[in-house]
Amino acid sequence: MSGAIFAPLEGLGALDAASGHPLVCPLCHTQYEHPCLLDCFHDFCAGCLRGRATDGRLSCPLCQHQTLVKGPSGLPPADRLLQFLVDSSGDGIEAVHCANCDLECSKQDAETTYFCNTCGQPLCARCREETHRARMFARHDIVALGQRSRDFIQKCKLHSEPYIVFSTDKKSLLCIRCFRDMQGESRAHCVDLESAYVQGCERLEQAVLAVKALQTATKEAIALLQAMVEEVRHSAAEEEAAIHALFGSMQDRLAERKALLLQTVQSQYEEKDKAFKEQLTHLASLLPTLQVHLVICSSFLSLASKAEFLDLGYELMERLQGIVTRPHRLRPAQSSKVGRGLKP
Repeated sequence: MSGAIFAPLEGLGALDAASGHPLVCPLCHTQYEHPCLLDCFHDFCAGCLRGRATDGRLSCPLCQHQTLVKGPSGLPPADRLLQFLVDSSGDGIEAVHCANCDLECSKQDAETTYFCNTCGQPLCARCREETHRARMFARHDIVALGQRSRDFIQKCKLHSEPYIVFSTDKKSLLCIRCFRDMQGESRAHCVDLESAYVQGCERLEQAVLAVKALQTATKEAIALLQAMVEEVRHSAAEEEAAIHALFGSMQDRLAERKALLLQTVQSQYEEKDKAFKEQLTHLASLLPTLQVHLVICSSFLSLASKAEFLDLGYELMERLQGIVTRPHRLRPAQSSKVGRGLKP
C-alpha cells in the first residue's frame, strides 16, 4: 500500500498520549493478551474483561457502550486482526530454519540471514554464500529475512497445499484442491493472490481514506466543542457578573428608596405629632376656662339676687355664649396613620 497512509511506528513516544499505543491494552497498560473486540470497536485483554459481564451484557470500560456476550466465558469475540498485529510486532524472536542446512535463522539477525523470493525459502548466511552463489541461482531474488518474513508461502490447513487463489465472495484463501471442490459459479469470484492483494490494498486504502476523513471531521468537531465549552464558560462568567451588577444596582436603588421612604415617614410623624400636640395644648387650656366659668355660674346663681341676676346675668350668658361659639378643634384634623406616601 501507499507509504503515505501507513507511517511506521517510531515507538511509544511518537504516539499521541491521548490515544495510547495500538498494541497496549488501555486497562492493564501492557501488550494485549488474547484481545477481544467490543461492539464499540474498543479492544481489551480477555483477562481484563473476564467477570465484567452482567446479564449477558458487557459495558465498555471506556465509553460505557453495551455489548451482548454469549457463551459461558462472558467475553466478546477475539480480535483476530489485533492478535495478528501483536504476534507480528517483533517483540519476540521468531525463528525459522534454513531450507538447505536446517540451521536456525532469526529475524533479529537479519544482516546474516536471508530469504529467496524465487525459491520461497529462508537461507542462512553460509548457504547464501556457498549454495546460492552458483550460476544457476544468479537470477534468484534474495533479500534479508526480516524484510520478507511476512511473505512465507502459507499452506491450506485442510489440504496442506499452498494457497493459489483468493475468493472475493467468501473472503478466503484457497488451495488448488479447495478451488476444484468449489461450484462453478463460486469460481467466478476467485482471483490470483497478487491481483487479490492489489485489489485488497486499493480497497483498504479507500477505507483508510474514509477513516482519515472521519478522523479529520472528529478533530474539527472536538475543536469546535472545546471552543463552545470555553464560550459557555465565558458566557456564564459574563452573565454572573451582569447579575451581580444588576443586583448591586438594585440594592443601591433600594437603599435610596428606603432612605426616601424613611424620610417620608419621619416627616409625616413630625407633622402629625406637632399638629396633635398643638391641639392637645389648646384643649388642655380650654378645660380650666370651662371649669372656672361653670363654677362662676354655679356661684352666681346661688349668691345673686333677682336684681343682681338681671343686672349681671345677661353679661354672664354672653360670656358663656362667646366661649361656646368660639372655634374649638375638638376632633382630630387628620388621621393618626403614618403612610409611606409612595407606591411600592
